[in-house]
Amino acid sequence: MELPKEEYIYVEENGCKTTYCTMRQKALHTIGLNSGHTSRRLYTRHGKKYYKPYRNYFCGNDKDLDKLVEAGYMERSLEIAHGEKNYTYWFNRTGLDWLGAQIGIIIRDEEN
Repeated sequence: MELPKEEYIYVEENGCKTTYCTMRQKALHTIGLNSGHTSRRLYTRHGKKYYKPYRNYFCGNDKDLDKLVEAGYMERSLEIAHGEKNYTYWFNRTGLDWLGAQIGIIIRDEEN
């Protein structure tokens, strides 16, 4: 499985422009790599890029992330609140290694 190269897809229909998030954007968002905290947590040592996530979760129902769960890269837990069914997704160690290989960095565990 490969991540798409772009984070967003832009579609124009009937004069309206719609933006869709790709699996890449959702994966990067899960570990906080596309947020304002990136500069503190992305660093280079001995010519290799490293990233230490400040979080590792995504809440909601998402078909793209369900594919990553099926592939063995993410885990999820079911939560029911006010009659609504939602999941919390997170990358396991295999998934962090896979994501790092996809984007060319080494991703450390968020607690270490």
